[in-house]
Amino acid sequence: MGALITRLNRFKVDYIDPPIMTTREVKEEHWITSQLMRAGFTGDKIRRLHLDSKYWVCSKKEFEDWISWDWTNKKQYVSEEYDCDNFAFSFKARCDRKIGINAVGLVIDYSGGHAYNLVIFSDAAPELFEPQGDRWVEGGKGMYKMVDGYIIL
Repeated sequence: MGALITRLNRFKVDYIDPPIMTTREVKEEHWITSQLMRAGFTGDKIRRLHLDSKYWVCSKKEFEDWISWDWTNKKQYVSEEYDCDNFAFSFKARCDRKIGINAVGLVIDYSGGHAYNLVIFSDAAPELFEPQGDRWVEGGKGMYKMVDGYIIL
């Protein structure tokens, strides 16, 4: 019965309107590139794959409100079926679809053996985000090495 209630709660939450991004604004690709460079997220072995020429960003506060609403972290981890890359892809896709923010990158970190997200804000430096635990993480440590891999944004 508990599992059924959990599934129903997820269903209900997804149909409640997400927070409105009142600080949502458009930025050109060169601005995104400069933000990533300034924050140290690009280098010789971390390559960026560009998806768009314009990106919509919002304030960090509004994005954190979105994180509180989003339920991606509630999905069950299943090795090789729904694991780190699936969480990161799902979170990025939900940001695009639900709140119109496409400045959320997918990080494929070969050096850390992990996948997670990178978020660019209108009013703060970009940060790494762990969608499995709804938390900001520090690059260069543990699974978040950012030495060899890709940022898909």
